[in-house]
Amino acid sequence: MRTSGRDSSGGTPPGGASPLRERSPSPSPSRFSDVVEPRPSANVLTQPHTVSILLVAISIMLYEAFSRDPSTHSIESNTKAGILAAIACFLLFSVLQMRDGLFVRPHRAVWRLVMGAAVLYLLFLVFLLFQSRDDARALLKYIDPKLGVYVEQPSYAGDCRVYTPEDPVSNFRNIYDTATDHFMLAHLLGWWGKTLVLRDVGVCWSLSIFFELLEYSLKHWLPNFAECWWDHLILDILVCNGLGIYLGNLTCRYLSMKEYDWAGMGRTKRVILRSITQFSPEKYDLYQWKIFSSPKRVLYVVVLVIMWATVELNTFFLKFSLWIPPPHPLVIGRLVLWWCICFPCMREYYQFVTDPRCKKFGTMAWLATAIFSTETLINIKFSEGLYPKPTPPHIFWGWVAAISIFVVWFAAFSYTKYRSLPPKVASPHAHAD
Repeated sequence: MRTSGRDSSGGTPPGGASPLRERSPSPSPSRFSDVVEPRPSANVLTQPHTVSILLVAISIMLYEAFSRDPSTHSIESNTKAGILAAIACFLLFSVLQMRDGLFVRPHRAVWRLVMGAAVLYLLFLVFLLFQSRDDARALLKYIDPKLGVYVEQPSYAGDCRVYTPEDPVSNFRNIYDTATDHFMLAHLLGWWGKTLVLRDVGVCWSLSIFFELLEYSLKHWLPNFAECWWDHLILDILVCNGLGIYLGNLTCRYLSMKEYDWAGMGRTKRVILRSITQFSPEKYDLYQWKIFSSPKRVLYVVVLVIMWATVELNTFFLKFSLWIPPPHPLVIGRLVLWWCICFPCMREYYQFVTDPRCKKFGTMAWLATAIFSTETLINIKFSEGLYPKPTPPHIFWGWVAAISIFVVWFAAFSYTKYRSLPPKVASPHAHAD
C-alpha cells in the first residue's frame, strides 16, 4: 500500500519543506503530452468539499426531520431512526474531518470511513460490556427481531469414516459432504485475505497451525470445533488454508511487482485502466518480519499470532454466547470490518516493530487493540455457566508442556543472541579511580 509523505502531525518538519514534498522542475508539455493529460474528475475527487457536503447533509436532515411525523410511528421506530441518523452523522464527520492514515488508495476518505466505523464498533462493545448476558441478547433482538433465540451448535465429528461403501451417492460420502460445504470456500477466501494483510508466508502458516490446535483444544466448549482428523489436518490446514495462503502470496507478489505502461495505450483505455487500478494499491510492500533476528522480534510476532487467533476465536464465542447464527449480517459485517481495520493496523504495527525511529503506536493499531481487548472481556464476562465441561487433562498438560518448551527455548535463544553481541568498547575518556 502507498504511504503518504506527511509526518504524524500532518505538518512539515522544522527548517523547511519535507524532502518527500519537493518537486522537480515541471516536464516539458511537448515531451510528455501523450502521457500526462488533464484529469478534471481526479481534481473533483481529491478536493475536500467540506462546506458543500455539509450543506447537502443539513438539507437531507431537514427534509427527514420535518417530513417524517414521529407521532405516526412507534417509539421503537423513532429510536431506530434517531440512532441510524446519529451513526450516519458521525461517519460523515469521520470521512471529512478525521486525520489521514498511511493509505491513499482507493481514496483517503475510504480509510477515514473505516476509522470512524471502528470507533463506533468500539463504543458499541464498551456499552455491551456493561450489560448482562440476557440484556445483551435482548438488545440484539431489538436490532433484529430474528435474534434472541438459542442457536443449535452443529458437530462435524459425528461420523469420521473415510470409506463409506454402503452409501449410494459416494464411497467417500463424509469427505464429499465436508469438501462441498460452503464453509470450505469461506476458509479459502479467508486465508487469501489474511495473507494479503500479513504478507508473510511463515507467519500465515504459524497462525494456521496454531488456530487448528486451538480448535482441537476447545471442542469440549464449542461443539462446532469438533472435527474429524482428516478435516483438521487435510481439508483445513493443507487444502483450504494452504491454497488460500498460496493464492494470497501470489497476489502479494503480483501487487508488489506490477508496472503499468500508460504511454503505450490509447486515451480511452488509459482512462478505463486508471479507474480500475485506483482500487488497487499504488505501492505494495512485502513484510520482512525477520522473526529470529532478535528475542524482541520473536515476542512481537508471537504476540501478533496470539492476538490474531484470539480475534478469530472471539467470532465463535460471541456467536455462541449472544445466540447469533453464522450467516447473519452482523457476523459477516464484523468480519469485513475487521479485515478493513487490519490493513492499516498491520502496516502501523509492522512499522512500530521494524522501524527504530517509530516510538508511537499508530491510530488504527491502537483501535484494533482496544476492540480486541473489549471483545475478549465480553466473552469472559458472558462465559459464566456457558461452559460447564472441564478441560480434559491431556489438553491442559499438553499446553503446559508446549508453553514450558517455548519458555526454555526462548531463554536459550535469548542467551545465544546475547553472547553473539560484539563487546562494548570502553570510552577513551574513561580512567581508573
